[in-house]
Parts: sequence; structure tokens; C-alpha cells
Amino acid sequence: MAEQGKSYERVLIYLEEELREGNLALGQSLPPERELAEQLGISRNSVREAIRLLEQMGFIISSQGAGNFVSCDIGRNLKGTFELLILLQRIDYRQLAELRAGLELQAALLAADRITDQEAEDLFALAAEMDHSPVEQGARLDKQFHDAIAACSGNELIIQILRALSVTIDRFISDMRQRILRDPGRADQLQYAHEQMADALRRRDKIQLALAVDHHFSIVNANMGED
Repeated sequence: MAEQGKSYERVLIYLEEELREGNLALGQSLPPERELAEQLGISRNSVREAIRLLEQMGFIISSQGAGNFVSCDIGRNLKGTFELLILLQRIDYRQLAELRAGLELQAALLAADRITDQEAEDLFALAAEMDHSPVEQGARLDKQFHDAIAACSGNELIIQILRALSVTIDRFISDMRQRILRDPGRADQLQYAHEQMADALRRRDKIQLALAVDHHFSIVNANMGED
């Protein structure tokens, strides 16, 4: 294990240096494993294990017969980390809601500057379709609505973090909508919050947008502890 850890570090340092110096770029192939082993002073098996670990982290793509290529799959790396944290019960729904609130507010504010007229109209149509939809369909539309705002933000880090949390967020949205829709009044408030977000984006009104996002997550938080 110590050798594997050391080899991993050497290969990672090699990647960092080569990328920094411009000798490697995204999508380019790494030298053959034998050459890397000789260059870095480690065994070929250690190089292979290090590459396997880096592939799991999303930094390398291996293609049988073609070689190993520089990659940057941020979402894949984050997805494994988040899923492990959730399994270890170190992230609960309240923490997830707090993270989402911050990320989605920033995504919405960025989207207000970057969203096209057609994207704004499509988002408003999504909000309208969400109204009176069956629970499962409504949950899918709800997720699609928030994903669309993130996409319009143009911020790849926000998009990738939310994508990495996608499985958990899907479950979160489904569970929370079931709780909220038990009460018609609360259901109307949730629908209104989505419509206000869409309307604010259509008008590029950042003040209304911030208020609408805050309203949305205040409804979610108010129903967090219910069974």
C-alpha cells in the first residue's frame, strides 16, 4: 500500500508538471506505462495501479489498445466522494438543502445575465407544466427546472457539483415534494416560488429572483423535519 501511495503521488506530480509546462493537454495521451515507470523510477505494476486510481478519480481515461489519456471528469470524482459521505451519514437533507440554496442562488443570479429569451420562456413553461402534475412527474419536472437554471448559469463548477449530487438531489426533491404536497396551501406556495423564479429570470430581475429562491428554500426548510 505504501508503494501504491508513493507511485500515485509520483504519477500525479508528473501530470501536474507536464500540464503546467504545456507538454500535456486535455485529451492527449500519456507515455507508455513502461516509459513512465523508467522515467519515474517505480515499477510498471505501480504505474498501472496509479493510473487505475487516477482513472477512478476522473483524471485519466484508459482505452484498451489505445493507451491512457488526460481527462478532467470533475463530476465523476465528486460523485464518488459525495455518495461515500452520504452513506457514512455525514451529509443529511438539511446540509444538502443549505448547499443547494447557496449554489442555486448563485446559479440563478448568473443565469439572469446569461439566459436567452428562448431559455427563459422554456423555463417558464416548465414551471407551468409542474402545476397539478402527478407527484412523480412533478418531481422530475422540479429537478429539470433547477438543472436548467444551473445550465444557464454557464458556471461549469456549479453544474458539475449539482450533477455529482444528482442521485441524492433526485431523492431529496421527490421526498420533499411528497411532504409539501400533503397540504394544498404549501403546494401552492411551492408552485408560486417556482413561477416567481421563472418570471424573475424572464425579466432579468435579480432582486425578485433572490427573493424567490429564498422563498423556495424557506418552504423546503419548513417541511424538513416532517415524517
